[in-house]
Amino acid sequence: MAEEGESHDSNGEEKKKPGMLESAISECGDLLKIGLATAIPAAQALLINPFTYARDTAILTGAQILGNKTTAIKRGEKYTATNTLESAVLGTAITIPSYHLFESMSHLPLNNALDYAVKGAVWGGVAYPAFFGMYQTMDYLIKNRTFKGLPKYLKENYWTALKTAWKTILPFSLINIFFVPPFLQIPIAAALSYAVTLFGAPKKGEIPDDRKKDTTPYSTALMNVTKKGTGLLAEPFYAVGRITDALGEWYKSSPKAEPESAH
Repeated sequence: MAEEGESHDSNGEEKKKPGMLESAISECGDLLKIGLATAIPAAQALLINPFTYARDTAILTGAQILGNKTTAIKRGEKYTATNTLESAVLGTAITIPSYHLFESMSHLPLNNALDYAVKGAVWGGVAYPAFFGMYQTMDYLIKNRTFKGLPKYLKENYWTALKTAWKTILPFSLINIFFVPPFLQIPIAAALSYAVTLFGAPKKGEIPDDRKKDTTPYSTALMNVTKKGTGLLAEPFYAVGRITDALGEWYKSSPKAEPESAH
C-alpha cells in the first residue's frame, strides 16, 4: 500500500500528490492569474484612449474568454486560470488592431454597386487574411511564449482557419460592414465569432489525460475545497500537537540520572 500523499503511475513509479501547502500555493496562483486577466484589459481600457478602446476591449476580451471556455467545454477539456489569463491577454492584444481595421473600412464609400464590390473584395481578400495571420500569430506566441514552431503552426492551421471563416462568417460579416453603423460593428463581429464557436463542431484532437475536464460534481468539489481549506487552517495546531508528542516521547526514552547513594 502506498503511503498517504503518494500514488503510482502506470509504470509503477511513485508520484507524490500535492500536499495542503502546495495546493494552497497553487490556488493563490490561480487567483493571481484571474486578477491579471481582469487587470490587463482594464489597464488598456483606462490608460490608452479610454473613450475609444474601453468598450471594445471589454467586448473582445470577454468574447475571447467565453469562446475559448465554450470550446473547452465542448471538447471535454479543462479550462484553467492560465487559459483565462491567456484568453484575456489575446482579447486585449487584438482590440486596437481590430478597431483600426473596422475604422479603416468605414472610410470606403458605398455609393453604387461597384463600391460594394470593391469594399467586399477588400474585406474578404485583404482584411480577413491579414486579421487571421495576426490573430494566429498572437495566439501562438501568448500560449507558447516562443517563436519556435510558429512557421510550422501557421503552415498547418492558417489556410484551414481562413477557408472556414470565408465559408461561415464572411457572408454575415459583409452585411455587418455594409449596413451596420460603425460603433456596432465590433460587437456584432464578436457575436458572430462566438456563434460559430457555439454552434460549430468542436475542434478535433486527442486530449491528454491531464487536460481532460474534471467530472466531479460541483457540490462535491465545493465540499472538497472546504475540507481542504479547513484542514489547512488546522494544520498549525496539528503540527504543534505532533511536536509536543515527540518531545514527550523523547523525554520518556531519555536515560534518567540515578540518585547518589548515601554514605
